Amino acid sequence: MLRKWLLSLLAVLSAFASAAEATGPASTVVAGMVFCDQCKDGARGLFDYPLYGARVAIQCGGGDTPLTVRESNTNWFGGFSIRMEGSPDMTRCTARVVQGTGHCGAAASGAPRELTLAFRMLGLALYTVPPLLSQPEEAMDFCPGHDRQRSPFSPPAEAPSQSPLAPPLPPFWRRRPIWRRPLPQEPIGIGEPQAPPPPPAPAQGSACTYDKWALPEHRCHWMVVTPNTTVAMAFGPLAAQRYGSELTLREALEGRGDMYRTLLREATAALLNAYYNAPGGPFLYPTTASVIDHMNGALLSSTQRVLIEGARFRRANAGGGGRTRLPCDFDGSPSC
Repeated sequence: MLRKWLLSLLAVLSAFASAAEATGPASTVVAGMVFCDQCKDGARGLFDYPLYGARVAIQCGGGDTPLTVRESNTNWFGGFSIRMEGSPDMTRCTARVVQGTGHCGAAASGAPRELTLAFRMLGLALYTVPPLLSQPEEAMDFCPGHDRQRSPFSPPAEAPSQSPLAPPLPPFWRRRPIWRRPLPQEPIGIGEPQAPPPPPAPAQGSACTYDKWALPEHRCHWMVVTPNTTVAMAFGPLAAQRYGSELTLREALEGRGDMYRTLLREATAALLNAYYNAPGGPFLYPTTASVIDHMNGALLSSTQRVLIEGARFRRANAGGGGRTRLPCDFDGSPSC
């Protein structure tokens, strides 16, 4: 019975292949994805997200000057698909990122990746490529070991400049006698040692949870955005696709009961904290762009990534995750 079923399946596939060859020419597709390697470790990790708008080139021929046969840009999900007519042998071709986007557009990581034939059936050949990476100029501040590593793209430190040689002294008979120079009269007390100036106070950061940002008496601490700013305008088109175009940040702070609403609530509080702190300060997310990048990366990834990013936002809003624990510095401040 099983043998008869297999013979029938093979007959159907053969007939379908003959029909495909008769109705249209063969074609070849190359597919893959590009990720932003935020920590510049050369591998896809937890902090990396699919990169939109990156330029990918398919090159063949090898050597120092390979021939570029096709180019394509990645979509919103970081994927690309390049279609070519015919059935060329692409096993000796490679794919590489030739241009990144945003803060992750500095350079491609590593050598070009080779194409692998996934299947060839019914006049269609599909080639795949391992994940491609594009890197920023510097590793992000929240990456593990960021302070102990130096980016290979950063310029070397300049050697300290040497002071020029002092000009030679004139001959002895042309020097002015020392006894003709009047000695300076130093006032009493001028020569006494003075206390050094006090060191500047370290930058004080702030981190407040979503429930404190939602209080009406703390609305005066909102920077750049307002409670009526829409989520779509604050976080971009990916958030608009998930949460709609009418949801406001005030309503986002009330989200609960669903992991995506929890992610949005904690990301909104992190965005407000990033606006409230000075750029590059001690808050775990030094810029608002890093908050938006992690939010979009979670929306494009799995549910596990959504839970991880939500928990990480929540820890940062509570003052943790950095070198020191940050307080909420408008505690006890007068109402607006």
